[in-house]
Amino acid sequence: MVIVVAFSGNAFAEMEREVWEWAQGPTLDVVHNSVEWVAGEGVMLARLSPEKNVAAGMVAKDDLGLRVPLTDGDVSLGVSEWVSNNPNVFGRNFIVDLGQDRAITRVRVLPGQTAINQPEYFVRGYRLEAAGTNDSDLWRILAEARDNINLTIDTSTDSTWSVRDRDQNDVFRRGRFVRLTITRQDRSNWVALGEIEVFAVGYEIEGLLTGQLSTSGPVNVGRVHWEVSVPEGTAFQLASAPGADVIPWQAIHTMENGELFAGQEPVEVVAWRGQMFTSEPFATPTWQRVEIEYDRRLVASSVVGSVLPVTVSRGEETEVTYRLEIEVSSEDYGVDLVRLSGVAMSVQEVLINGRALNAGQDYTTSLDIVAQETRLALDGNNRVEDDAVIEVIGNVRLLADSNVIRPMLGNAGQSVDDGYTNWQNGHNPLAISQISAQGEPGDLVGQLQLMQRVFSPYLDEQVSFDFVVSRLSNPTDVLLSVYNLNGNRVRQHVQYGAARNYQMAWDGRDENARIVEPGIYLFEIEVRGGGVEGMRRGTCVVAY
Repeated sequence: MVIVVAFSGNAFAEMEREVWEWAQGPTLDVVHNSVEWVAGEGVMLARLSPEKNVAAGMVAKDDLGLRVPLTDGDVSLGVSEWVSNNPNVFGRNFIVDLGQDRAITRVRVLPGQTAINQPEYFVRGYRLEAAGTNDSDLWRILAEARDNINLTIDTSTDSTWSVRDRDQNDVFRRGRFVRLTITRQDRSNWVALGEIEVFAVGYEIEGLLTGQLSTSGPVNVGRVHWEVSVPEGTAFQLASAPGADVIPWQAIHTMENGELFAGQEPVEVVAWRGQMFTSEPFATPTWQRVEIEYDRRLVASSVVGSVLPVTVSRGEETEVTYRLEIEVSSEDYGVDLVRLSGVAMSVQEVLINGRALNAGQDYTTSLDIVAQETRLALDGNNRVEDDAVIEVIGNVRLLADSNVIRPMLGNAGQSVDDGYTNWQNGHNPLAISQISAQGEPGDLVGQLQLMQRVFSPYLDEQVSFDFVVSRLSNPTDVLLSVYNLNGNRVRQHVQYGAARNYQMAWDGRDENARIVEPGIYLFEIEVRGGGVEGMRRGTCVVAY
């Protein structure tokens, strides 16, 4: 079963799969912020309102590099204004960082409360300039008044805007930084500034559109697809989560197009959120549709997971037993595929309801050290089609303080019918298990072993690096870099992961797959993340 959320002007269409679509753009039950519906095209970033101050809340600093309260939306006495405290203000300047390039059309400088109370504290002369992200040292004039008499500076009314078209209309100036420089002073009066406001044309920097799919009964959610055009300088992200309460959104999984749903299953509500971004003033992504596949027939009705022991010695190989209590009804597919995410287990034995299975005949297993995952495939005669307990017994070597195991269930028949395995994620609290590793954490990068330190690429040989990363709670990049004796990097390998065993290899070729010159090469294994960093260095030899 498939639901398609399409942004089109058409009414419901009769087709093989159920279709949900907006008839005239996003409906009222969909939350949208800084985006707009364009008939015949889709959802895109909203155009900037002429009255929107794009400097609000951004960083403003004076010529000493100190932050000043000139973008806080307030001109109150003292805390929300800048007061010179003396009349020597010639050359003082203030820079507002807009965060990215904008098509600037207008700047307004409001007086502080001190100047409102004492009007003689206004700016006698000024220059306004802009600089772009890629040329932040090149300042271009926006507006300039050497003899100002206005308490409020507003480039839309004082006719000093420097760039105009043939009809003398103001033309935008592209820039990320706006600088106000005071070019004249009064020997007896101070200056009090309250706010620097910047106005622009183009699109909002980012926007979002959220909604939810209600399935009227538990389902196993499959792949999620969408159609979106993403011009250069723009980006689009889609996230989905089970249930309607998905705050904070930052904590949920951001998906790749065509990826399997990663939330808890079965589920009756799927929330989705599309985010749009742009770094170009006049470019926006355009989102046409999102498609969510789901199956009303479950793999299993419920699953409960547990593991023993719950505490092991860090870095030592230990036997553990992972237990799955599965409920399967007559309406379900049944279970013959199991994935244990979060642990790479060398499986020694598998039992169903206490009955030991024959390895290679009744089941096969595999482990993925990089993904930290264990997979179990039961043959057809041992498919779980009723309530059952599956026990997986094997050896693990754990390094992280906390090791969370999440089960996923699948059915081989469903995989054949649909062309992919729609894993049912047992990510509810009863299904998730945890093993703690205790003991001295050791070095961040330790226990390095090299195999074939001297090797020949012409004999299809390679040098292998086997090492352990400890004390790393959150996944990060683990890098193996190879350098020649001149210090030039010839090759780099990257694996992403947390604390575990790592295995990498170098085949004696450079980044362009060319065999390097014979000789001594330096290698460097580096890990940085979580406030800690570690490194191992050594040499290897390429011999012809």
